Amino acid sequence: MINKLRNKGILFLLLIMLSNVVFGQIDTIRFNKAYFKKYWIDTKGIVTSPARWQQRDWVKLGILITGTASLTLADQSVADFFQSHQNKTETYISANFLEHFGAEHSILLMSGIFTYGILAKNKRSVSTALLALESFALASLVTRIPKTLAGRQRPDNWQGDGPYTFKGPFNGTSFPSGHTTASFAVASVIATQYRDIKWIPVAAYSVASLAGISRIYDNKHWLSDVVAGAVIGTVVGNFVSHRSSDSKLSVIPFGNSNYQGVKLSYIW
Repeated sequence: MINKLRNKGILFLLLIMLSNVVFGQIDTIRFNKAYFKKYWIDTKGIVTSPARWQQRDWVKLGILITGTASLTLADQSVADFFQSHQNKTETYISANFLEHFGAEHSILLMSGIFTYGILAKNKRSVSTALLALESFALASLVTRIPKTLAGRQRPDNWQGDGPYTFKGPFNGTSFPSGHTTASFAVASVIATQYRDIKWIPVAAYSVASLAGISRIYDNKHWLSDVVAGAVIGTVVGNFVSHRSSDSKLSVIPFGNSNYQGVKLSYIW
């Protein structure tokens, strides 16, 4: 099983965390009219960014899509593995703690960071919370488009049709994972803002990864759903934190004798 997961790119999800991006910390975001205007500006930026891509950017996107698609080959075996290796403690933690980082717990975390920032007069914390909230909102919106159009059936579908069942618009909500998207959208902002404190990026991405894995463990999503959600969340989070008209998508093939996959990064 382990060798199969390696060969089919299970480490793709983890490689997202190794992005070679260098950003500057933002501590100037405030809860005002300019902040809400940023939502509109960034939304337009996300929608229109493909118009600024060059040929090589489309090629890189193609590699990214191909890499994610290849993971569907492992979807059923990964689902079977998790469903056959469960216990009560892990099930409780997954359903009652990790899963909620796609919604309630992420909101509580952002609220806590914002409250601390206000009380401690820490501008970085206030900016981080507001950026994370925007990333959470926009990533959730972006995810809704493929989720609605693809119509992929979830692994717990009572008909048991398997990972290749796509019934079209409004007929399925499995691809991509919204919980994973939201978790990585928040984690990517926190990791970028606090990258000078080594344990914070590790903790942020670790929790986001566990939240994504919980969706597979709970049999709510396929592996490829989770990876796609992680990619979307990370890209949107980085875009929100460091937007400029010269943003570039970089998808770098990665491989050695044991692992194959791709590494995703955005360069501003």
